[in-house]
Order: sequence, then structure tokens, then C-alpha cells
Amino acid sequence: MKNLLLLTFFLFTASISAQSSTSFDERLLELFSQEELETIQKNEPYRLELIEYCLDNAYYFVEAPKEKDYSTRLSGTVQINDVKNFNFFKLEIQLKENDYQYFKVKDKDLLLVVKSGQHVSSEMNK
Repeated sequence: MKNLLLLTFFLFTASISAQSSTSFDERLLELFSQEELETIQKNEPYRLELIEYCLDNAYYFVEAPKEKDYSTRLSGTVQINDVKNFNFFKLEIQLKENDYQYFKVKDKDLLLVVKSGQHVSSEMNK
């Protein structure tokens, strides 16, 4: 009986340990399966770190300038209902290596500014 109790405790502890070692931002589950994330975490940990960093840091918002024509610089329009709580990757915007991108936020006086890939990488390496 004592051995059974010890075995159960060991399996429970191992299960908790395995779950905690595969921790990543839950928002990524909207884009990747649990298995895909575990594979990335195991084989390409830097890539997972970069993806998680981009969730909150690859962009920022600015007020759309009223006195200046910025339309030639726009890469498009995006629909974001809540700018404080959204998943950047659901916008399906690819970072450009050396160029920022500007998107008009539909129904808001805001621009979404997406940083260049080079800028994001340099921020991460600080």
C-alpha cells in the first residue's frame, strides 16, 4: 500500500513538473497547437522567445495625424476592437526586415505601427 501511494505521488509530481516545463503564452494557442508549441520550445527555443516577445512588443499605436497626409505610407487597414487586448498574430502581418509598417485602425483615430524585424531583434538582444 505504501508503495502504491509513493508511486501515485511520484507520477503526480512528474506530471506537474512536465506541465510547468512547457510554459508559454496562452495566446499562442490561438495560432499553434500544444504539440507544435512544445516542438518549437524543444527544438527552437529562441524562435519561441521571439514569437512571445512579438505578441506585445512588435508594434505600438499612435494617434493618426489630422494635419498630415499619411495615406501614401499606409500598408493597409486593420480591424482591432480593443487595442489594449488583442492578439497581434491574428492580424497576419509579416514583419519586414528593415522597414516599419503603418496600418490605419478601422473606426479609430489610431495608426498601428509595426516595427521592423531588425528593430525587434535588437530590442530582444539588449
